[in-house]
Amino acid sequence: MTYTLYHMGHCPYCKKVIKQIKQQQLSVNYKDLDIHQKLRNELKNGGGKIQVPCLLIEKKGQSAQWMYESQDIIDYLQQL
Repeated sequence: MTYTLYHMGHCPYCKKVIKQIKQQQLSVNYKDLDIHQKLRNELKNGGGKIQVPCLLIEKKGQSAQWMYESQDIIDYLQQL
């Protein structure tokens, strides 16, 4: 399973999710929309909207899941 977090540095909700990821010492790829503007299109095309945080969950042989809302992401991560 692969996890990718789309985030922005100034976003307090993103910081909350990143804190959870670090506490659990999870392996997550990070994509910062502040640094790479092209990621906005990637996020819109994949998840349907430009909103952060967004956790992309990729499971082999299954469709990608795009999870928005910081608390939903945190709740999901706590179940890992």
